[in-house]
Amino acid sequence: MTDTKEKILETALKLFAKDGYEAVSVSDIADELGITKGALYKHYRNKRDIFDSILARMEQNDAEKANEHDLPEETISESEDKYKTASLNDMVEFAKSMFRYWTQNNFASQFRKMLTLEQFRSEEMKNLYQQYLGSGPLDYMTDLFNSAGLSHPREKATEFYSPMFLLYSIYDGAQDKNSVLELLDSCLERSKQNLNKEKNMENNISFRNETQNDYSAVENLVRESFWNVYRPGCTEHYVLHKLRSDPAFVKELDFVMEKDGKLIGQNIFMRAHIKSDDGKEIPILAMGPICITPELKRKGYGKRLLDWSLDQAKALGYGALCFEGNIDFYGKSGFSYASSFKIRYHGLPEDADSSFFLCKELIPGYLNGITGEYAPPEGYYAAEQNPEEFEAFDSKFPPKEKQKLPGQLF
Repeated sequence: MTDTKEKILETALKLFAKDGYEAVSVSDIADELGITKGALYKHYRNKRDIFDSILARMEQNDAEKANEHDLPEETISESEDKYKTASLNDMVEFAKSMFRYWTQNNFASQFRKMLTLEQFRSEEMKNLYQQYLGSGPLDYMTDLFNSAGLSHPREKATEFYSPMFLLYSIYDGAQDKNSVLELLDSCLERSKQNLNKEKNMENNISFRNETQNDYSAVENLVRESFWNVYRPGCTEHYVLHKLRSDPAFVKELDFVMEKDGKLIGQNIFMRAHIKSDDGKEIPILAMGPICITPELKRKGYGKRLLDWSLDQAKALGYGALCFEGNIDFYGKSGFSYASSFKIRYHGLPEDADSSFFLCKELIPGYLNGITGEYAPPEGYYAAEQNPEEFEAFDSKFPPKEKQKLPGQLF
């Protein structure tokens, strides 16, 4: 779109939001731009053409926003599977993003104000208001909650969306707009916690800290989960065994996941740091091993464990996390390539593939202005540093065949 066409759209929408769609003429738009009506007609046939272009822009933006958060942009009848795989964490992050979009993006904010003003004057505007700000979002959240298996999805969707709907108006008149954003985020996080708790109870899912009595079972779970995945056999169970006594181990963030009282998953975190280019050490976390029992992989349990664990780390005040993993999975929980944060992996040449190296801010803006290098905690190299001890440790487990398989890294 040319700069002139863009300016016409933006100027028209500004006037529509101020005076109402019906009250604004093509002459008003041209006068505001300082151009003739003839010059405007070179780009748009009439006022309706301008309005239709505004609608097309909003529809495109809506679809892009949903796609950014891995949520369906189609109706549930068109994309039922995607509704079923959406997580509550995805929904909450999407809601936060959409609130900021509707309040801080000038184009969207003006569109919202226009619909609020015009909904009582036109049947079309009333329907658009409902589609974008009223029953439309409520129906969408209802379908998402219903697909997630939540009871009374309509009521829960109403409880979830109501703070957003109210705070749109409060935001517009607030002097301290950041306080409104903080309140919105707090409401949505509380909703997520309550909904997750209910969902876990309904599915007999629970999370807790690992105890010493769990050690043997958890190590066997890790061995079963990682066997022949990255190398013939695996070392992750031994690494976990050694990390528990490592000074960098975060005991408060050592978790197991259970279903129907049976151990099905685990995750741990380690203290780490980024050595910034100005010589400072920026404290962060490293993570893993994290795993789900093999028979429940690719059924959504791993993401639930990951999202819950990240929430616990955030609640303890940790600001960011570096991790080695697949962006296709971890990107759905907010991880990005570490290079986007200007963080380098220790010892990796500049031209080498670093797509395995991921990072996530737990506190927004925590890594702003920081460039530097990350090295995994030394404990992750335990098997390479103690090969004989590792072999002796592994020999205590039931025998399993080591296989060289396609896709392994080692």
